[in-house]
Amino acid sequence: MRKNTRAPQATSREKLILSAERLFSVRGFDGVSVRDIANNAKVNSALLGYYFGGKAGLLAEVYTRHCEPLRRERGRLLDAYRAEAKSLTVEAVLDAFIRPSLEANQGTEQGRSFSRLRAILLAENSMLLEQLVAENFDETSRTFVKAFCECLPHLKIEDVLWRFHFLLGGIYYTALGPHRIHILSNGKCNPSDPDAAREELIRFAAAGFRAPAKQ
Repeated sequence: MRKNTRAPQATSREKLILSAERLFSVRGFDGVSVRDIANNAKVNSALLGYYFGGKAGLLAEVYTRHCEPLRRERGRLLDAYRAEAKSLTVEAVLDAFIRPSLEANQGTEQGRSFSRLRAILLAENSMLLEQLVAENFDETSRTFVKAFCECLPHLKIEDVLWRFHFLLGGIYYTALGPHRIHILSNGKCNPSDPDAAREELIRFAAAGFRAPAKQ
């Protein structure tokens, strides 16, 4: 009997997710209507409410779909470093946190699309973005802050939180604004190389985390 070699058709739910991701990353959340998403996906607009409860629920699904693999990989790397060493180092914790972030933005159109979406949401609706970030990353962030505290017992939790906050900014700008260093360095610094970017960011951040505590 002849096998069917055709790729399986995407479900209506999947079509809506892919359509929303494409449109949100170009026009933002406010610039896209339910009808726009449904028409682009070529499905009935009522299905968006059925599957996701509305446009905000669909955005949350798009966001979580990208964040879940990132969270898992961060946890996996941190567990691996714990298992192979007697005690964690600042560099190990930084690598576990930074590596998945930079790799997620390299090499795929979906990664670049999600980076554009985050940038648009920050400019357009920072409260909505804050809610999505909190829902997806607060638990993981607390885990890593605790790990940094283990490595730096002389620091207060407030010191570690400030430094973690600055680390997030460094990762975010490295992912979303890599062209700046390419221009400033006349091409000598290659932002498209995630390994080079990670090594430099870890070296920079480790020095910051190890800075003396405020007196």
